[in-house]
Amino acid sequence: MRFSRPLAALLVLLLGSVAVAASVAGWSEGTPAANSANVLQGLGEPVEIPLPASLAERIDGPTLLVYFSPTCPHCQHAQPELNEVAERLAGKAKVLGIASSRSDPKALDRYRDTYKVRYPLIIDEDAAIARAISARSTPSVIYLEPEKRKIVAKDAWYPFRRGQGSLLVMRALGTPFAGFDEGRYHGNATCMACHTEEAGAWLLSHHSVAWDTLLARDDHQKAECVGCHVTGMGKPTGWVAGDTARDHLVDVGCEACHGPGGPHDGKVDAPAEACAGCHDKKHSIAFSVAKGLPLIDHYAANKLDDDAFTAELRALHSGERERPLLAFAEGPHVGSAACKSCHTDEHAWWSQDPHGKAMATLSTKEHEGAPAAEAVACVRCHASPKTHGGPEPTELAGFALDEGGVGCESCHGPGGAHVKAGGGTDNIEGLGDDCPVCVLEALCTSCHTTTWDPTWDLDRRLKAVGHK
Repeated sequence: MRFSRPLAALLVLLLGSVAVAASVAGWSEGTPAANSANVLQGLGEPVEIPLPASLAERIDGPTLLVYFSPTCPHCQHAQPELNEVAERLAGKAKVLGIASSRSDPKALDRYRDTYKVRYPLIIDEDAAIARAISARSTPSVIYLEPEKRKIVAKDAWYPFRRGQGSLLVMRALGTPFAGFDEGRYHGNATCMACHTEEAGAWLLSHHSVAWDTLLARDDHQKAECVGCHVTGMGKPTGWVAGDTARDHLVDVGCEACHGPGGPHDGKVDAPAEACAGCHDKKHSIAFSVAKGLPLIDHYAANKLDDDAFTAELRALHSGERERPLLAFAEGPHVGSAACKSCHTDEHAWWSQDPHGKAMATLSTKEHEGAPAAEAVACVRCHASPKTHGGPEPTELAGFALDEGGVGCESCHGPGGAHVKAGGGTDNIEGLGDDCPVCVLEALCTSCHTTTWDPTWDLDRRLKAVGHK
């Protein structure tokens, strides 16, 4: 079934893709599933494809033509997912593999055996097929159908990217939601095809680099860490270690919060309930759903032009983007002197540590032609704020400059309740053995960025801040 543009637009309207004002925790204005009409429409008017007669006679119904090379690493990585596509379409549509003209028959046989290809493979010996479909990269997929003695293209994925398998199934089955098998995790590539505005916001979120944070510390094989950095681990069709057909489920994708995309019937999981599974007391600082919701504004990117979007993206991937979830519980600054009576040794250590003397390092430096000690941009990492848990101060008066440096509360949160109670572990952030290194690293790198401290190393620094 093909959808005319008016019908596609009507479907989008019925599915709820209408402009909405900010309504969730101060989210920006946006349009849910803004690109649905284009996805449903495909290429628009069918395009005739002049295939060689030997291949054209094999196109007797919906067919996905996969143009690839046996030696192409991208093709090799995508093949497990394409196998799944063929299996999901069995008896309903064909999948045919077209190997590039330079493919060696023996290499093709090895490819077929190694990747257990489940559909026919043909070598494009004279490159006639490549010319007919205008293939320029591998792997690429084009959706074909016979129509009035012609072979026409109704959609194309040039190149095919991992995670787009469900889009191929949807198109080949001719109905928008046929590819949303119940309980199946489809990955962000499927979600983002329609939800383009939401996609832009996700790309700027820390959820989008969750897997990279594990790779950076070589923790991507630790089961206790991985579950909160991928989508659907431990669930049918969710992420599985070592299964390249599931590679597109790394990072905290849409379905990590909203549940598996299938059957996409309008019934949704309560996303807020998914937050607590990872943002628990051990792995987050004073987390609450109310605190987290503004940070996943699904339309935040709508407010940015291309330059601003690029700047935000670069800051995220360099580790310099702000991490508002590190904010402590709200409370006033009581000062490191208030800690001294109980934590005598720790206070003595702090007074000699670079943290305790941080403001002095600014005394001979400048920022934009003015003394660095008078620049909020510099002081924010060289002194503690007077109030914790809220927005960062925008004026010098908001910092405890008389303390001389980065005080205890910059790392442990406001100490008022702790001091008033005469101690305790439930009224202060201990950041001890029970706190995973990922939280410590995120807290530290809010100031120790690659720009300002390029040689900084967490493991080495943690040993130095033993408070002794």
